[in-house]
Amino acid sequence: MYSWRARIGVICPPDDQVEYAFHKYAPEGVSFSFTRISFPGPTPEGLVILSDQLEQAAKVYGRRHHDVVLFGCTSGSCIKGYGFDKECIRRIEQSSHCQGLTTSTAVLEAFEALGLNKSVVLTPYPEETNQAEKKFMEDNGLEVTSITGVGFNRIGEYSYADKRFLYRQAKKLKTEGAQVFFLSCMGLATMELIQVLEEDLGMPVITSHQASLWSCLRHSGIKDTLPGLGKLFTI
Repeated sequence: MYSWRARIGVICPPDDQVEYAFHKYAPEGVSFSFTRISFPGPTPEGLVILSDQLEQAAKVYGRRHHDVVLFGCTSGSCIKGYGFDKECIRRIEQSSHCQGLTTSTAVLEAFEALGLNKSVVLTPYPEETNQAEKKFMEDNGLEVTSITGVGFNRIGEYSYADKRFLYRQAKKLKTEGAQVFFLSCMGLATMELIQVLEEDLGMPVITSHQASLWSCLRHSGIKDTLPGLGKLFTI
């Protein structure tokens, strides 16, 4: 049986980056099911529309037990402010009768696991969404030394920024005072960048894909350490 260790459900926008990352990097015996929800775009208004679809999407996972059901969107699970990630989890659990999780919750857990709270942040979001994410992080006890959007503020191909672009944008950031570099958004392909950025920036790196996969596995009782995915996956 493919899912002999864990079966994980994922609710996310219609993009293949999450599916690619999870299937490629998860340990053997872990399976994933994906449910897509409509994504009007990464503005606060669009993200609210995205999160409003959670209950209906989560019902799919009530038909068969899943160890975790993840809302795989960083800004979408924090756009309404402090506690919204927990609200999303409650809505998932009520509809699916499975353990719920969100990407923004996973990111907070990643910071806690690393024991660090000062972060420089890079995103593909418009400024209004950046400020909402910054406030969510700060209201949860983190210090954001800076948050920078790189201009991919439309739906579609914005999510396919290549590794060269993201790497160079990260290297431009002022990291003074930061302890962690956080690369936000489940629509960005980031897994291959983690190790090299940790080495070049001289600090731990958290990305939305990495934190989500790590948290899904830990909440499923799987404690594997995985090579090449940064300090977080050595914990």
